[in-house]
Amino acid sequence: MTRLSHQRLNDKTEHPESHYRTPDDLINDQDISFERKIKALDIWEQDARQMLTASGEGMPGNEEGIDPRNHHMLGQVERARRQIMGENPKRKTSH
Repeated sequence: MTRLSHQRLNDKTEHPESHYRTPDDLINDQDISFERKIKALDIWEQDARQMLTASGEGMPGNEEGIDPRNHHMLGQVERARRQIMGENPKRKTSH
């Protein structure tokens, strides 16, 4: 297994949806640390919540709603987080 560059690791952490098809793909990536996976899931969750908010306000993204796999992304992120942290991860408070 090759070591990823620091820049590539940062990009995978900061923009997980650009590197992984699903949150499960992210948690199965052996090249990034547990801490980076948690941070990437947090970012993915924020993005999913923003998309839900925008959609609820009538501002869907260009591709939103076209791919049915995108419909349940927030749930996928939460399940992935539970999988790597255990059944009862500490919940972050809503902003």
